[in-house]
Amino acid sequence: MAQPSQSDTLLAAILASIPLVSVLAMMRINHEGASNDEIINFSKNIIWLILPSLLLFIVILELIQRGWDFYPALGGGLSATIIGYLLMIEIMDRFQMAS
Repeated sequence: MAQPSQSDTLLAAILASIPLVSVLAMMRINHEGASNDEIINFSKNIIWLILPSLLLFIVILELIQRGWDFYPALGGGLSATIIGYLLMIEIMDRFQMAS
């Protein structure tokens, strides 16, 4: 099997980075009659929750570079992401950033 080229890998990364679920969710809540304020609040919450989701990629990258196999590194990345979400939700609640 041929190795993917750098441009193939970049294209795959671009496609993976498109927030498809968020776009579909906004279209759905708009279709269900959400107000502009509700869509704005939804978007703000997504922005704050992107930060802990980045932990997945940072931790996987770091663990694989340290010699971990893929699946244990994935488990570490997912664990860090879950902990990050819990912490960010607590911070959002504490500072009344969640809508």
